[in-house]
Amino acid sequence: MTQDKCIIILSERSSGSSALQNYLVKFAGAQHANTRRHFEYETLYWTKAASILGLPQIKMVDSRVPFRPEEARQDLLVLLAENVPDFQPPADDYEWIMQGWRQLCRRYAPLFVEKSPHHLCEWSALDLIFQAQEKLEDVDFLIIGLVRNPIDTIYSHFERWKSIPALVEKQWIVSYQNLLRFRDLLPEKTIIMRYEDMVSQPKVMEPILGFCGISANEAAPTFFHARSVQKWKKDRWFGFTLSQECRELAIYYGYQEEELQSQRKFWAPVYHRLMHTAYLLARKVHPLKVDQNPT
Repeated sequence: MTQDKCIIILSERSSGSSALQNYLVKFAGAQHANTRRHFEYETLYWTKAASILGLPQIKMVDSRVPFRPEEARQDLLVLLAENVPDFQPPADDYEWIMQGWRQLCRRYAPLFVEKSPHHLCEWSALDLIFQAQEKLEDVDFLIIGLVRNPIDTIYSHFERWKSIPALVEKQWIVSYQNLLRFRDLLPEKTIIMRYEDMVSQPKVMEPILGFCGISANEAAPTFFHARSVQKWKKDRWFGFTLSQECRELAIYYGYQEEELQSQRKFWAPVYHRLMHTAYLLARKVHPLKVDQNPT
């Protein structure tokens, strides 16, 4: 039986998932869903599914996730109506969520790609992905867990949305503990890749390209760049230091102690909160001039 394929990219925000998705679309023949609801072609399919089914989720940092069940249901039904208009959702919520994913994979065959930095910290969403790959036998799943140095990730959050670093760090820990737990559930379908390796070592893409059915010679090895690596070192005001728990988890993922070291500033927590408050006020006053957090 010929299987449709789907790739789901799991990461924290500001970890390179948009670049990886764009690479797969440009060089591997992947397609993403059309959506007007969120930026970067994100559907937030599985976190919205978790909301519809009343499953527990945590409040994400500077995000609307988790959504209210009624809003999530409306969003996914509109998404499916716009992308697979012939699909008639069954009455049972669980069934139409699962069959809706199958229809998206069929619509964007042979390779559907979904990236979302909103799934990894929500175990309920990950569990639904696991259930989908078991239930949808005619869809071949590949899960890519994309990891980035936590201090780079935290700084990118702060640079774009002035998110409070200590809160982003806690979310990073939850997300990448979840990734290890998910990998243990589905080791043969899960690839864990570091952002830093993706942008500097083309060879790490070979298992993914193999799943896509193309050789490394057919993909551009210079598509990615490393300009965003350790930008925080140039910001004398940032002053955030990782916790021991976060450093230990990052080291497990292959980061070196020296890559995780930053100089602590005693006044940094106050500075972070002031910048976050100023950002929120600016977004209210000039919403079109501020980098909006889409969800």
